[in-house]
Amino acid sequence: MEILLYVSAAIAALSLLLIAIFVITTLKSAKATMNEVSETLTSMQGKLNGITDQANELLENTNRITEDVERKLHSLNSVSKTAEKLDDSTVHMNKSFQSLSEQISTPDPKHKDLMQKANTITGIAASIYFRAKREKAKQTKASYTSTQGKQNTGRTDLLPSPQKRLPEPQQKN
Repeated sequence: MEILLYVSAAIAALSLLLIAIFVITTLKSAKATMNEVSETLTSMQGKLNGITDQANELLENTNRITEDVERKLHSLNSVSKTAEKLDDSTVHMNKSFQSLSEQISTPDPKHKDLMQKANTITGIAASIYFRAKREKAKQTKASYTSTQGKQNTGRTDLLPSPQKRLPEPQQKN
């Protein structure tokens, strides 16, 4: 029986040795796995830092763009207000031009006679001026043609077209 005791002690020692071997190989495998996990975590941390930096830059750019858009919207509001004021000014100017146009198209009867006389005098003065200019041109051309031996053709189109007369005032009934 003693042999059985030694055999069982040897089997137990062999079992403990095998358990120790398996534990050591398992620990070595676990250590290699832990090293890989540590490297993966370090790599992921580096990548996350890069992503975080890019996200921060993107956030800063977004903030700058937002501020720029707000400034431009403020400027656009100013332009819009100016356009509204311009519209009011345009309406006022149109009314002024309409009023002036009505005053010119329907003058006071007391001024109409004076305007017709002034128009007649202006027409006569223009006619005299252009006649004198035509005569001077003829003399200049005659002296030029006499020295060159050419004939004076004379132009009659130097007078301006007659001025349009104002219509007679209509009497209101």
